[in-house]
Amino acid sequence: MKIGKFGFLNNFLPYYWIEKNRLAEVVEASPKTLAEMIENRQLDYAPVPSFYFLKNKDRLRDYTFCIASKGKVLSVLVVSNGKSLDDKIAITNETMTSVKLLEIILKEKGLNCKLIPVNDRRATNLLKRCGSALVIGDEAIKARMIYRVVMDLGEEWFELTGYPMVFGISASLKDVNARNCDDLLNRSIDWGFRNFDEVVGEAEKRFSMPKEFLEEYFKSLSYKMGSKEKKGLRLFEELCREYGLL
Repeated sequence: MKIGKFGFLNNFLPYYWIEKNRLAEVVEASPKTLAEMIENRQLDYAPVPSFYFLKNKDRLRDYTFCIASKGKVLSVLVVSNGKSLDDKIAITNETMTSVKLLEIILKEKGLNCKLIPVNDRRATNLLKRCGSALVIGDEAIKARMIYRVVMDLGEEWFELTGYPMVFGISASLKDVNARNCDDLLNRSIDWGFRNFDEVVGEAEKRFSMPKEFLEEYFKSLSYKMGSKEKKGLRLFEELCREYGLL
């Protein structure tokens, strides 16, 4: 079976053992592309954006593997050229879930910001269009080292709800049983945390990022859908519906 992988640092630890030992055929792509590949039966199993899953859950089967933040997520950020949030926010073209989360957070805070979709993912280019920008994944990690972070969306969500924010959830089409893929990912996640120093060392070499940041980042994420993650996802769905986003 073919399994998909987010082309971001947040999927490095979960897939490390699988790829090291060549235990499955892994296809790396953006979250949006993985969702399209599931739809087109080019993949049997992959993490997909949570908003996409909620929109299509009548046709999808979900599994245990997920990408969730327990508080700060560090890689889904609104960054700014200035000291505070601008009234116009440029939105990366890579986002599906994060832009909906940002809309919810802005509404809950009573902030009236205009969101401007931009066909780019780089903070530098987004900030040429607006004073603030929503960036995700590895671009957000780079941006936080250059620009002022005015919102960490994982942190904002946790302060709002007290629950994790699920950004991605593993899925297959309803008529595909990919339980063996999910079991493999769970084994790989467990191996990754048992051999944490090795995983961090390899990530340090591959991504040229400080060891201390990588340790913090991997530990800030939750990779399995437990009761708190399920509750967080339900709250996200409820608020999406309340604000007419779903």
